[in-house]
Amino acid sequence: MPAQGASAPSNPGSRLSRTPEGLIYTGETLSYRINGLTAHNLDRIYVTLRAAAPAESSIFHIDKLDLYNSRARESFAEACVKYLRVQQGAVVAELSQLITALEAERIAMREKGETQNIPPMSEQEKKEAADALKSKDLFKIILSGFDAMGYIGEKKNKLIGYLSSVSRLQPQPIAVLYLSRPAAGKTSLQDAICKLVPPESVIKYTRVTGQALFYRETNGLKHRVLAIEEKDGLKEALYSIKTLVSSQRLSISATRTDAKTGKFATDDYTVTGPVVVMVATTDPEGLDDETRSRFVTLTIDESEEQTKQILQAQITKNTLEWYQNTTDEDAFFRLYHNMQRMLKPLTVVFPRGLKIFWPFGRLQMRREQQKFISLVKAIVLLHQYQRKCGAIKRLDGTKLEYVEATQRDVDIALELSREIFASNVDDVSPMGRRLLSAIIGLVKEKYDSLKELDPKKEILMSEIPFTRKELRERIGWSEAQVRRNLDHLVELGYLGRLSGRQGSTFRYVLLDDGSADPEVIFGNQGDPDDNSSKDPKTKNQ
Repeated sequence: MPAQGASAPSNPGSRLSRTPEGLIYTGETLSYRINGLTAHNLDRIYVTLRAAAPAESSIFHIDKLDLYNSRARESFAEACVKYLRVQQGAVVAELSQLITALEAERIAMREKGETQNIPPMSEQEKKEAADALKSKDLFKIILSGFDAMGYIGEKKNKLIGYLSSVSRLQPQPIAVLYLSRPAAGKTSLQDAICKLVPPESVIKYTRVTGQALFYRETNGLKHRVLAIEEKDGLKEALYSIKTLVSSQRLSISATRTDAKTGKFATDDYTVTGPVVVMVATTDPEGLDDETRSRFVTLTIDESEEQTKQILQAQITKNTLEWYQNTTDEDAFFRLYHNMQRMLKPLTVVFPRGLKIFWPFGRLQMRREQQKFISLVKAIVLLHQYQRKCGAIKRLDGTKLEYVEATQRDVDIALELSREIFASNVDDVSPMGRRLLSAIIGLVKEKYDSLKELDPKKEILMSEIPFTRKELRERIGWSEAQVRRNLDHLVELGYLGRLSGRQGSTFRYVLLDDGSADPEVIFGNQGDPDDNSSKDPKTKNQ
């Protein structure tokens, strides 16, 4: 029975209304304003609750509490007795009615939330998306989307970045680190990829604080792309990002003070994936080795030819023809968004006859092969509409739908990523390799000049010094970038540093040109007599 002073309404939800200030529940005794209600975390109703007498709205009591916590409700009711001069039993009864109303509201929020950001597809739009996914030129269609946005070049980087966004539909998605010097276009590439992903599946941040991800809704990151613009934006959240990429799950146990007893109590929070993490950075050493090894690192093309194409594209994007062709951006992006919405999160299995040769000389290959497997699965998911009838099967006695990967899927993955994975397992960063190549060229020029002056003199390459200034003028990098990568090459033993007196210019010498570094080969070389896997005519089953 309801407490004295509070009659139980037949439908508590009828007393709940939504206003610009928040949800309002009008009880017989008090009026309640509720803020912070979410559709997730169903084991709690943690809200900010403001109670006031209908006739005296200027006098109120406000507090944060979990309405599922009986002690918190009693403490709130006692405060209302003290400040609002009402009966405690009446407030407790109304809070019980409020719980019923908010539970119904959360069901409505979840049902609405599943579709509120997803525009319905017409039959014509479904057909267009399905036709694109069935096309033999699917990769060309995807690349044309990047070209239409004005992002040219970087074919493999664009496809791997796009496939990583598709991998959010599988249990072990691909995390991507975009690495380049400032102004090379790493953030532009990340943004372009995110634009081709449905908006409801993308979360973009410029900065993430230490425990921000731990307190999201349980499924708040599930099947989404989490894009962080710069690595500086995740410094505080480095541990949570690293854990999320590895286990696709975050959990935290947080303490709070019990409102009734004043003693400490514990709340548990869990956030689950799968989620694709994308990060852009200019500093190859900005992330520690353990964290960086969890990502597939994509380096941006910094060649003069690519710069020339980018400069031309920038001019093209400001012409009248460009504005005429891009007036209906919504229609353009809708096709690409619908393509990904049409993809099913199928389970991808590898048949026993599938041939994958992976080097095993380094411990880190265990992690690198898992990334490659995720890439193959993303390719399978993207091409699911190109499978023959009956290729998508159901596991007997279950609802599990699965599709088998083919050798062609593996070959596509190798073609796209062989150089990238070889670079990922290199002790020298891609930027360090570029700098080492420039150093070799500089030292060789100096060597040739010295030999012209005295052909008979014995000269060793390791005896020819050079300075950072000479290197900056040759390669066009900033002082900070040159110094940072030089220090890395010194630590690895490729260079020697000659220290002068205080204030004098530091000089360096080339100790190792890297020509003896072992080549890491990815492919099917495990059976050199079997060329079936290399046959480009092999079709998806």
